[in-house]
Amino acid sequence: MNNDQAVATDLPRGAYLIRSARILTMDPALGDLARGDVLVRGGAIVAVAEELPADDAEVIDAAGMILMPGFIETHWHMWNSIWRGLSHDAPGYFALHRLAGSYTAEDHYAAIRYAATEAINAGVTTCHNWSNALRNTEDALAQAQALADSGIRARFGYGHLPHPGSTAVDDGEIVPMLEWLGQHGDGRIDLGVVIHTTQHFVTEVEAARRHGLKSIAPHADLSQVLHLLGPEFIFTHGPGTPDQLLQLLAARGVKISLCPSTDTIIGAGLPPLIRFLENGVPFHDIGFSVDVTAQTCVDPFAAMRTIMASARIAQQRGASFTEIIMRPGNPADPTNGLTMPRQMLQLATLNGARVLGLEDTTGSIAPGKRADLILVRTSDLNMIAVDDSNATFQLVQHGQPANVDTVMVDGRFLKRAGQLLGIDVAAVGKAAARSHDAIRRRAQVGCDATL
Repeated sequence: MNNDQAVATDLPRGAYLIRSARILTMDPALGDLARGDVLVRGGAIVAVAEELPADDAEVIDAAGMILMPGFIETHWHMWNSIWRGLSHDAPGYFALHRLAGSYTAEDHYAAIRYAATEAINAGVTTCHNWSNALRNTEDALAQAQALADSGIRARFGYGHLPHPGSTAVDDGEIVPMLEWLGQHGDGRIDLGVVIHTTQHFVTEVEAARRHGLKSIAPHADLSQVLHLLGPEFIFTHGPGTPDQLLQLLAARGVKISLCPSTDTIIGAGLPPLIRFLENGVPFHDIGFSVDVTAQTCVDPFAAMRTIMASARIAQQRGASFTEIIMRPGNPADPTNGLTMPRQMLQLATLNGARVLGLEDTTGSIAPGKRADLILVRTSDLNMIAVDDSNATFQLVQHGQPANVDTVMVDGRFLKRAGQLLGIDVAAVGKAAARSHDAIRRRAQVGCDATL
């Protein structure tokens, strides 16, 4: 589709030496560096050490900042990001799904670009675009183009909104999308399948496996298809799930995406991290989800705090988080002890990469991985007194998206010194607002009272 907005792919993948940062690598072999350098070249992390020569690289002074992997979210209906202001509760939100029929391809582009921009600004470098409202190839290409233009790393979860005449996602859609992503995805975007009913469950699972897709993500009743579950599946939410199903998920290697901002809003409950762990799901198979920004915002710091608080509440009635995390099969990051804040940081970075099958590409700062990095200021009012002993605590317990100074994805600076790059932020906001208004007019939708 035609697009006159700035695109991140116009930005260079240069040679950069990020110097004198406090580095949280999230790599157990490398550990943390109280003061260190990271060399990036051509989109890849080349070296990590206390001191590195600059040679031909541009030097980035990161003194007074924390350098860490970018946040990785694992489940997000990005297409409905432009519904803001239309619903504040679950019944209203689900009623709004009828708006899908009033989208144009341009609306799909505007919504995804808007969501990705908010993600990058907050330090999210990888997202799972849970696109369960595609009607045709034009819609899909519009969303894929928005992801490509934004510069973010993404899993494109391809799916249809269920209705009586809906068809299965099959080879006829998967093959062209794989070809398009191979040509235009810039090496950052890959494909998965999202499933919203059991109507075509078997067909869609078989198609995904036939093409080696890394994720199969259901929002559907699993009771009749449990035999199909496997390690490429991502199970979302979780409050109220019976122990027997949680144990089956663990046995089949299913990955988990917690929804801290939305499960609480709709009254479903707190993210049940402890219950997943108690029933055998390895900690490193659990990540976090943005889920829906029609009613929330992108805030990975708040997500970590909510998950941590839910674990603290749950552990009052049984084994402690630390006791559970140390059990066999629950590999934790021992770099800075088994504190809850440290594990929340792992959950929001390296765990997320594993949930998406991208742990060899991103999620930690190590030579050979792609350069998906963020710098967080410690000079801001809410981040005072950061030192070697409490940097992780400060990030998780007090951090905010406003503290994210710099964002690099695949070796490109998408945010620097607090300013987004490769994007016309005003144009993205105006396009999202236009789509919001146009969709409401076409569907004749007001607020909750008029759904």
